[in-house]
Amino acid sequence: MNKEGKLIEQYDGNMIRCPRIGGDVNFLFCRTENNMLPCRWIVNCWKGRLDIRTFLEGHYTQKELGQVFTEPKPKVESLVRLVEKAKRD
Repeated sequence: MNKEGKLIEQYDGNMIRCPRIGGDVNFLFCRTENNMLPCRWIVNCWKGRLDIRTFLEGHYTQKELGQVFTEPKPKVESLVRLVEKAKRD
């Protein structure tokens, strides 16, 4: 429950077509698919359907939101780091 007394589950049954998955998903999926944090595309997908920014700010800390909206490292960079780590180990 957030400070206004609203449950985090309040929109879980709402459905939307997910551009990443290519099919319909519910809001529960969108808010938990990233290691129990929201998908980083949640704002774009849900804007106009609900007050998504207020929802996120009411239910997640700034640290959690920072994790959600930080751009992922390019895959090549991640692979290079993994190879370098494997060589050291």
